[in-house]
Formats: sequence, structure tokens, C-alpha cells
Amino acid sequence: MLPIMSLFSKKKQPESIPVEEVNTDNSSTISEVIEIDDSYLLTSPQVVGWLSTQEQELLFSAMLLFYKPEHSILDVGCGRADLYGYLQNIFPAAYIKYNGIDYNPNAISLAQRKFPTATLESVDILKIDKGADYDWVVGSGLFNLKDPDGDLLSYAKNVVDVMFDKAKLGVSFNLLTGTPEDMADEDKDLLFEHNHSEWLDFLIKRYGKVIARADYMLGDITFYILK
Repeated sequence: MLPIMSLFSKKKQPESIPVEEVNTDNSSTISEVIEIDDSYLLTSPQVVGWLSTQEQELLFSAMLLFYKPEHSILDVGCGRADLYGYLQNIFPAAYIKYNGIDYNPNAISLAQRKFPTATLESVDILKIDKGADYDWVVGSGLFNLKDPDGDLLSYAKNVVDVMFDKAKLGVSFNLLTGTPEDMADEDKDLLFEHNHSEWLDFLIKRYGKVIARADYMLGDITFYILK
């Protein structure tokens, strides 16, 4: 998920006013959020890195293939916690046992404003306690952006390890495997296209029970790791 700004929108963004700087818990890193119209911040799919709500919800639907409303779920890199709202919409009579975490405190601030009843925390997934606390641990768009200062693949595999440790039933996450031809080059340069075959081979060797699904959208794949 792309934190608090769009990399994809081809439309002009609303005019911004001064930037609010927030210290993260990672020492001197500064995270910036552009204060713009509330309705845009809280509802626009571009704010959290998707072209449309339909695209965002299609990814959610694929990721939740084995999820049932009685299951507890940890949403890693939850951003604005839109997955919580999606679950409420498709299971209106259920009590959704949802926890969302994101390393970006600005994202959690937006999520708390949008969904005050959700359980949310700004925390690095690699720093949370060990132990299988949730039926499902999921992540949408977690590993889409290139990391100019590190090894994204190594980081992603470490995150999946922690996700697997926290899950009772399984893990699901999606990966970008291609980009639209009409996407601007400056946007493509920021994205990391994964090799799905190499990932499948790695996941099977490491975890055993793995399912891959790529029938819902071009340029994307969802992996399910079952316990």
C-alpha cells in the first residue's frame, strides 16, 4: 500500500496547504501528509495507491478467498483500514474481529478518523510479539514499492515469516507482477514487479501448503499459505 499519497492518479490533485510533519518510531525519519479536503483523504482510492475503489475491492476479494466472518484477522499495512469497511459491507450482520497495523502513524490517524470502532495501531510488523494470535493475517499492496535504501525481496520474505508466525489458519497477500502500458514512466519507476514463479517456489519450499491465484486481475497475484 502506498502511504498517504497517490502515485497513480492521472488527474490533478486538490490544492494542498502546509505540510504536517510527524516523527515515526524509526528515529529521525520524517513522514509527511498533505492536508487536503477531508472527503478526499478519507474516501479516495488514490490516497492509498489504487486506481479505483473497484480495483481495491477486487484485490480484497481475492485475498479473502478462505476468510469467514467468524475468523479474526490482522491487516498488515492496513493504511486507511479500508479492508475493515469492506468486511463490514459484505458481512453486515457479523461482528468483525479486525486488527489493523501500519508503520505510518499518518495512515493510522486517517484510519482512526474513518473507522473509530476499529482496533488500530502504528507499529512495525517486524517488531511485534511472536505467537499465533489471529486466524488470518493478510496484506494488500505491501510490497509494491521499490526500496531505494534496501533489499525489498529480503524485507518482504521477513515480513511474510512474521505474518505466518502470527496466523492460526493462514496468510494471504498479493504481489504486483506487471503494470499497465499506459501508466506514466515516472510511476512505473517507483514500482517493483515481482517474479511470481520464484515466489511460488520459495513459498512452497519454506511453508509447504501454498496456493497461488492470478485469475482476477492482470498484473497481480495472490498467494495463500495454509497452516
